[in-house]
Amino acid sequence: MLSGKTLKNYLPLILIIILASFLRLLWLDKVPNAIGGDELTYLVNSKAMFLKGTDISGSWNPLTGFIFNYPSYTLPQAEFPYFLFVPTVGPFDFSLFNARIATAVLSISSVLLIYFVSSRLFDKKVGLASSFIAAINPWAIYMGRTSYEQAPAIFFYLLAFYCLLVLKGRKILFTIPLFFLAFYSYVATKVSFIPFVLISILFVYFFVNKRKYLQEYLIVFISCLFLVLLFGLTLINSSGPSRVGELITPKAQLISEEVDYIRKISIQNPLTNVLENKVTIFSRILITKFMKSLSLDFLFINGDQFFSIFRHGLFYVLDALFLVLGLAAAFVYKRKVFWLLSGIAVAGILPQLAHSANTDNFSIHLSLFFAFITIFMGVGLAEVLNLIKNKKYLYLSGGLIGVLYLFLVVNFFNIYFFQFPMQGNFDFHVRLLSKYVSSVPNDKEILIYSPSAGDIFKKYIFYSNNYNSDSYELVKSIYDKDNFKFKNVNFLACDNTLDFSEKNEVILYDEQCGSNIKSVHLTIPRLKDGGESYKIYNDSICKGMNLKRYPASLSIEDFAIEKMQTNKFCETFITSL
Repeated sequence: MLSGKTLKNYLPLILIIILASFLRLLWLDKVPNAIGGDELTYLVNSKAMFLKGTDISGSWNPLTGFIFNYPSYTLPQAEFPYFLFVPTVGPFDFSLFNARIATAVLSISSVLLIYFVSSRLFDKKVGLASSFIAAINPWAIYMGRTSYEQAPAIFFYLLAFYCLLVLKGRKILFTIPLFFLAFYSYVATKVSFIPFVLISILFVYFFVNKRKYLQEYLIVFISCLFLVLLFGLTLINSSGPSRVGELITPKAQLISEEVDYIRKISIQNPLTNVLENKVTIFSRILITKFMKSLSLDFLFINGDQFFSIFRHGLFYVLDALFLVLGLAAAFVYKRKVFWLLSGIAVAGILPQLAHSANTDNFSIHLSLFFAFITIFMGVGLAEVLNLIKNKKYLYLSGGLIGVLYLFLVVNFFNIYFFQFPMQGNFDFHVRLLSKYVSSVPNDKEILIYSPSAGDIFKKYIFYSNNYNSDSYELVKSIYDKDNFKFKNVNFLACDNTLDFSEKNEVILYDEQCGSNIKSVHLTIPRLKDGGESYKIYNDSICKGMNLKRYPASLSIEDFAIEKMQTNKFCETFITSL
């Protein structure tokens, strides 16, 4: 039982953890309002592992999951999340809460780990300041409320690093499984793994333990290096889908195309071949990517185009001030720690540099970078408060900073919970489709046309709770045959030649199919603008109801659509144009 003195000492940290929990657990079953593609891959396969011990296609099982043997129908994903969601998703019906509670808990736990790490590297004040900034960080909240890989990756990287800081002698070897779990948690951070391990070990060996326990540190490093080599050999020799093509090199096709383009538009001269070649273009792209990762607009104003919070940066504007101050203070007073954190932060940018897609930022690739620059921000915040010796001015300055952060958090709260759900960043329209189809009587045939029948099928069986022990074999056979028909529901490719007037089936037609058919229909709308996501022909459940022209006046409770009565669902979300 905690004594009064102990409770008083830890009260600020307890309050920070409560704040972090509130921001990550509030309305977790409603916001974000749907599941993303990679999330669904993990969740559905976790369900399959609980049911029968394999993936959804029956071609992969946990015994091979940690030796980089991936399901044959998808690109390699992180290994650990397949297992992470088994306890929360496997035994239960679908809910957004069940799908996300594991990552939310890990995100909250990472706030605690940031406290311990920064307290160890600096002091308790920096620990509290860093954990506070982590607790309210917009990007950490955003990702901690999803089923993406960021939360488990950050948790295990931080945990492995902290244990490396505090363990002595043979106990250092206990960090090996933690480093392995960090490696297994996210594909992108595999690029950062060896630099992270090497920087961490060198720092602890030379500056924490003063050149002791060399044998133990060598064993840890060699074990991690072996794991990476095994992964690399597996990818190179894989006959199935691979992510090797996503790595940028001077020989990548986009580099060759850029060189050809630049030379094509240039007036011929001797310098062109010298200055415009694969090496120079490759270097230019890497520098561009690196500088964009440090961009103020990216970090503090607009974020990225993939995991956008909508009208908000990944950090608060005030964090920028504390980041600059923290970098300066760490450099002056804790130079060795400054180089440690800077080295890890740069290692955290490597996944973005290595990705071949484009030069645009993909924030989830920078997970490790964000976690460790948060500590610099904490150093800056603590330093501001440390510089004020007069208690009166200290309370005044602390209060002012508190008020500024309160305003920023409330503004983010409003944007995230009340504006973001309407912007369509996730597949909410597919969740609406699943609810609609589940409400249609079982004796009615349903045809769903979309550009990706398999993807919509996977989302449907998950959202509708139609994936269970009774349907496992049916789903497996569907993947075996590559014919996506589930009971009375048919998932079909786009077909612009159809004459819907001659059909009696309930038809849902994806607007991306580009049909110009003008038949009378209802609509599953886009929340953002009320436009059509799916056209509904031969409706059988919403006719005669008071339907709107577009969704309006929605409340947060309206996003619990699985619990809605059919009439309420139709009148809230199904529109008639």
